[in-house]
Amino acid sequence: MRLRITDLVMDSDLSSSELREALGVSSNLLAHHLGVLERAGVVDRLRSEGDRRRSYVRLRPEVHRMLSWERVRSAGDSPDSREVVFICTGNSARSPFAAALWNRDRQQGSKGVRASSAGTHPAPQVSEKAVEVAQSFGVDLSAHTPSPVAADQPGVETIVLCDRAYEELPPVSRTGGRRHWAVPNPGRSQSQDAYERVFCEIAERIELIAHRTASTH
Repeated sequence: MRLRITDLVMDSDLSSSELREALGVSSNLLAHHLGVLERAGVVDRLRSEGDRRRSYVRLRPEVHRMLSWERVRSAGDSPDSREVVFICTGNSARSPFAAALWNRDRQQGSKGVRASSAGTHPAPQVSEKAVEVAQSFGVDLSAHTPSPVAADQPGVETIVLCDRAYEELPPVSRTGGRRHWAVPNPGRSQSQDAYERVFCEIAERIELIAHRTASTH
């Protein structure tokens, strides 16, 4: 059971209710196994920035790096995927960070898979702090214009980097091509350090996908 939980949260940060549905287990049994994994330093539980009653289970980054990337089951690795869309609320920092990193670091994507970004409530313009921090890492966001989320489409993988946006979007099946990364909103503090931490966290997640895809193609 704990191996199955680990497999699931390698793919996406999931709430307890999502894990119960995927595993078909009771709340008490799931809580027991999550407690064992948390005490062993395998997973973290993060309080949602949207619905504060909800928390998400995330594989600890150092554990994620140690595990075999080939074990991850991802709709994005399907040969039918033609595009990846990163989503957050304002489309002014996290999701443009992710799309720019994907397209730069994967040399415009494996097998032509390109990335774009969108927001559930697009901001009037890209965050100046996000542009400044991205530039310090060699990524140019100056021309980015926030855009709204389009309807889910076949062959398009959706990665939601924002708890609020993930909870607002209509639910889809786990095979529906959407996953969730619980990345904190750097705009809450507006500090350079917060934006840099978020940029580096997203960059690491993108790198894990790149290594995994390279090993399977």
